[in-house]
Amino acid sequence: MLMVVIFITALVIAGGWFIQLRTTVTEPVPLAIEPIGSSILICPEPGANAELGVRVTAAVVPGQPGQDTGSGSARLETLPGKTSAEAVIVGPGGQVQIDAFGEKLPPIRAVAVGSYAPGFIADQWGRDPRGTGRGLASTACAPAASEFWFVGGGSVAGRQTRVVLVNPDENAAVVDVLIYGTGGLLDAPGGRGLVVPPNSRLVVRLDALTPGEKSTAFHVIARTGRIGAAIDDQQMSGLQSVGADWISPAAVPATMVYVPGVLPGKGARVLSVVAPGDEDAVVKIRVISPIGTFAPAERDSVKVPAGTVISVDMSSVTGEQPVTFELTSDQPIVAGMRQFFGGKNQQDDTSFTSGAQPFEGPAAVSGLPVRTATDVRLAITAPVGAVSVDIVLLPYRGRKEVAVVTAPLRVNVPAGEVKFILLRPPAGIDWFTAVVTPTGDSGPILLAHRVRERSRYGDLITGYPWAPLRTEVTVPAAEQDSGVTVR
Repeated sequence: MLMVVIFITALVIAGGWFIQLRTTVTEPVPLAIEPIGSSILICPEPGANAELGVRVTAAVVPGQPGQDTGSGSARLETLPGKTSAEAVIVGPGGQVQIDAFGEKLPPIRAVAVGSYAPGFIADQWGRDPRGTGRGLASTACAPAASEFWFVGGGSVAGRQTRVVLVNPDENAAVVDVLIYGTGGLLDAPGGRGLVVPPNSRLVVRLDALTPGEKSTAFHVIARTGRIGAAIDDQQMSGLQSVGADWISPAAVPATMVYVPGVLPGKGARVLSVVAPGDEDAVVKIRVISPIGTFAPAERDSVKVPAGTVISVDMSSVTGEQPVTFELTSDQPIVAGMRQFFGGKNQQDDTSFTSGAQPFEGPAAVSGLPVRTATDVRLAITAPVGAVSVDIVLLPYRGRKEVAVVTAPLRVNVPAGEVKFILLRPPAGIDWFTAVVTPTGDSGPILLAHRVRERSRYGDLITGYPWAPLRTEVTVPAAEQDSGVTVR
């Protein structure tokens, strides 16, 4: 009897210990939100040819959390090469540029550390008004990462699409470029196992990997290391360019995707959707417009076979207005759009936009040009609830001074609508940074911009969706474990 009591007592004690241990293990790890301490952005290809003028710009958007926590620094710098350039930001609110007019430069790395990292942005802007690459071309300088999605590009006659890979680190990166086409995942072994040397750039042409493709999507994966990835596209008619721009990165596969920045004007608006999974996707389409949201009568749904890209011209439902597309799918999808500009039997330029997700924080783009016959407009979408934002501009007047911020412009957008706002920068400057900050009662937003240069030879147009500012990071909070004995 005594032995039974001892056994039961031991079992109860052990059971209590087990329950306590299990409870301790399953407790959630506490998290803390802190300002980011560093940021590295990659600007892919300044100064690609003698006729293309390229300007790379950077700014530290002032007023962000963490900028008052101590010292910091931020700069633009070229990776090692035959030529070099550097520009240093003087503090939050400071802006700098590196110009490559008529010369080739190595890729540019934008670096910020300490209190200059929160709100740090960089952008690349190119203009060729008359050369063989005639057009405006712009892209945000994106953080070095291990994975990217792009929707757009082709390798038919007269079209050239290039994948630009930049390795900003001291060790080689190994990269796979997976390409989806209208018939599924393409057999392109030349895109697998690409080695990008340290501090170098590697350019791969789509027509060398898989010729004859009309519509494509790219999944770029760094198997080792991290990279900056960008894709540009150019369309020729004989010896004349009829469109050149960077293809903006797309949001990762999701069942709800928005495509903002569908611009007003005449010309095709070709929506492309890829279903990268193993199941066919049925995608329902709604249009968010300046007068409300509606389902287009003839383009309200498309089916995307598994692993393929489908493309459909949506110009018949946009009414030449600025709109955002809302795509709801039963399978994860990635989306983008190629936009054509010009009148009847005339194509002046092309531009791209891509799938995005709504966000709630501030956002900014630098390097927006101030030129004769050029205007910059901002598309603000309220995809869920009503949106209220303040817009301020940071004029660039020189690298050694902090910008004097303009008075805020308050813009209210009703739920399910788009507003297309003209930005009015001060006179006597070359470029400016635009900053959009939601107010306390604002719903999630989608942003995109358009730059248009009017010309008697045909308008030049560029633009892309905005991403939220990188200001904070979530990190596990350190906590003492009473079960660990320190001797």
